[in-house]
Amino acid sequence: MKSKLTLTIKMIFAVMAVAMFFSLVGCDERVYVDGTLEEGYVPDVRGKIKVTCRTDVYPNESSRKAVRSWISSFRNKYPDVNIETDFSVPDYAPLISSKTIGDVFWLSDADVYNYAITMQALMPLDSYIEAMDIDTADIYSGILNLCEVKGKMYFAGATCGNVIFTYNVDAMVEAGLLEPGERVANDWTWDDFKRYAEALKRYDEDGVTLTQVGAGFPLYWPNTFSPFLYAFSDDWVDKTSNKVTFTSPQVIQGINLVIEALDNRWIYPEGTAMGGQMLGEYGKVSTKSGCVFAYNQAYTVLTQNADHYNSKGITWDLAPWPLFEKKASPCGTLGFGVFSYTRNRDAAAALVLSLYTEDGQRAMHEQEGGDVPVLKKLGEMDFWHLNKEGYEGKNYDAFTANYERYVPGQVNASVPPEVATIIEAGIKSLFDDYCKNAIDWTDRLRQIEERCNQTWETLS
Repeated sequence: MKSKLTLTIKMIFAVMAVAMFFSLVGCDERVYVDGTLEEGYVPDVRGKIKVTCRTDVYPNESSRKAVRSWISSFRNKYPDVNIETDFSVPDYAPLISSKTIGDVFWLSDADVYNYAITMQALMPLDSYIEAMDIDTADIYSGILNLCEVKGKMYFAGATCGNVIFTYNVDAMVEAGLLEPGERVANDWTWDDFKRYAEALKRYDEDGVTLTQVGAGFPLYWPNTFSPFLYAFSDDWVDKTSNKVTFTSPQVIQGINLVIEALDNRWIYPEGTAMGGQMLGEYGKVSTKSGCVFAYNQAYTVLTQNADHYNSKGITWDLAPWPLFEKKASPCGTLGFGVFSYTRNRDAAAALVLSLYTEDGQRAMHEQEGGDVPVLKKLGEMDFWHLNKEGYEGKNYDAFTANYERYVPGQVNASVPPEVATIIEAGIKSLFDDYCKNAIDWTDRLRQIEERCNQTWETLS
């Protein structure tokens, strides 16, 4: 009798344990949040949220200062919000799949299509922008465009990542292109660049081997070749019909500018597999030596170029991307979005959208680890400039001078990642093969176009 009673008690406890387990699982179930709010909704900004950042982007405390400062500023305004940070994540995919990523997570404009559309991991912020009375009029329109996919705003850009050049002022003066104390104008054009580059070419004693050229161009990088897609038209991508066009006269005219620059040896094709005659001619030119205009991929790597100049006693300055006929100044942004399965959408959205306020931008950019602000009025100030010896008096306006001409630098920001991969690999191969064998590059553009459109049609 005793054994039967014991067995019964054990079974009761087992049933209770199973019931409690499924009860807890049920309580922990994540629900998709589309971000839609009813009219007149007032966000309740309190409770707990978690912020997830990739460890390769924020590898140490120095790089994390800007994020911590932004979060601290937000806490001062909303003391009832408890924020946990996680900088240890190498890969978002498993966390998104298991729905354990933070309520807020870091991403770039190149990621947004994949996370928002393919993975459905981002909550649209449009309703919260209205509910929290966020003024978007002072934000660079190019940054806002980078945060949108299919007409919805999916994340807030924290930085204005305009691609610019650093350049050797001494070489420009020596070539008679600048007077001492003069600098390259912020509204200089591609025609100006061609004129400069021709005058800047220098040869070794043999008269064949180049020792100096106009600029270094990493042609494999989207931010380098994308401006030439936009140079004479912005119709290379049709997001309504889900097609790309690389064979239009306008796109061919744009890419031909690069071909012309290569043929005339105005640029050094960094990272390109050169061959034959071209390889020999560029034998004494490298990324760090012999390029008067050096490609500056982002504000945060400015010191890499500047320290090179300073160590050699070279006078240097900053110049924006040269202007084309159409809008074609390559820009990107890094920022934060709200996980579409967040448990606290109000606090998460409030934190992300604080990046579009003066307090949030100042907190992010006025100390180490900061970048270029996204608000026009702050871009005109100097609190975000690098404050160290050898960096005084530089043309920091180059980072924001032509904001009305910003276009997406990364093709990932305009097309699905599967299509972007085809474009990036195809363009790199095009320039590699042209610099080795002078291939028919217009036919190669046709092949890239066909592959992209076949893939996009399959995805659609």
